[in-house]
Amino acid sequence: MHRPNAPTEYREQLKERILKTAMQEFLTNGIKQVKMDDIARKLGISKRTLYEIYGNKEELLFEGIKDGEMNYERHLNEFQSKHAQSVMDILAEYYRLQVKMFQSTSPLFFFELRKYTRITSYLNTIHKERKEKGKLFFQCGVEEGVFRDDVDYDLIVQISEASMQYVMEHQLYRFYSMDHILYNIIFLFMRGFCTEKGLVMLDEKMKSIK
Repeated sequence: MHRPNAPTEYREQLKERILKTAMQEFLTNGIKQVKMDDIARKLGISKRTLYEIYGNKEELLFEGIKDGEMNYERHLNEFQSKHAQSVMDILAEYYRLQVKMFQSTSPLFFFELRKYTRITSYLNTIHKERKEKGKLFFQCGVEEGVFRDDVDYDLIVQISEASMQYVMEHQLYRFYSMDHILYNIIFLFMRGFCTEKGLVMLDEKMKSIK
């Protein structure tokens, strides 16, 4: 039986269009500069319609972030189950996704995102879960003989996070592109925890990315 208040197909499609358009604007121009009026105008809809679906900009941003994180997880899980033959395949795909994200995202987005405590709390929870998965992933790499067994994974993660925090706080993105910064931070750590066998495989994988 049809429910009168059930979301219509058009409304669901419109929600997806709004999310996609809004996130493109946020990622490209930063969060502060993008107004709800701008998003409505770009979509060719009224501001009233936009506010009926997303009550405010933070709600819209939060939904866009959650959607992006779910798509990211879905992609990596699918890649791992269908295409990856080794830990190094997954590591290279992870790096490729990071480079793609940083190449298409304004540093302002990351800087301004920190002001939204509800969203950063959500992201911190997601990252904590991924760090635990990362520890298992690292152990698999040790067992495959591509990662060193004398590396402190938890310490490496903390140093890597501290490096990115330093980049944002000191606005190094004003002097270097974000993908260049990413390459020099992440790739440095990636090479550091690889065995000789892992380095050979990593260098081969990275040829198709850089």
